[in-house]
Amino acid sequence: MEKQPTFTDPWWDLRGDDSVERQQRKALHTELLNEVAPGHPLHGQPTRIVARSQASDDILVQLPERWALIHLTWKGTPEIPPWPRTEFYSTIHTLVQALQETD
Repeated sequence: MEKQPTFTDPWWDLRGDDSVERQQRKALHTELLNEVAPGHPLHGQPTRIVARSQASDDILVQLPERWALIHLTWKGTPEIPPWPRTEFYSTIHTLVQALQETD
């Protein structure tokens, strides 16, 4: 099993188990489900919220075989694909590298 990096500022790592992190994961997961419409590559996919940006509306999500950086719109209703904008990464390390390159 590969070592999981810790996300730091501006990212809020939500993989902990305190009540605030659980509440954040639940709220973000609900919004993601509201926004992802049929035809979007995330539609019907099991997702695990990993982190959220405190500087933007971006979240990091773990999928069964890959990772995703997702820009939520906070519309609260299904979006027209390709929204919410989603970038996929084959490993968490390629995702972290991409985040570092945009800093």
